[in-house]
Amino acid sequence: MSTTHSMDPMFTALLASQLQTIEDVLSNDESSSDEELVEFFIEEGIGVTPARQALAYRDRYLTTIYRQGQTPIRQGHDARRYDPEARRFIPV
Repeated sequence: MSTTHSMDPMFTALLASQLQTIEDVLSNDESSSDEELVEFFIEEGIGVTPARQALAYRDRYLTTIYRQGQTPIRQGHDARRYDPEARRFIPV
């Protein structure tokens, strides 16, 4: 998997499918507790430390739509979010 220089270093060793799992869950699971999410991530083969680090992004993923592949975990400050007023993706 190719990584960018701005990817959160905690996640660089993960497989693309594991990153996708993290981002899907963070974007869509409003009801599970933080501990439940960590347990789920670990069951998916994600290490304890990255599983816990993913929680730091939870609020951002639940409240913002990001362009695929240009998310905070993958792109850091270079992520692009959807601006409904402009009807396009803009830098965060």
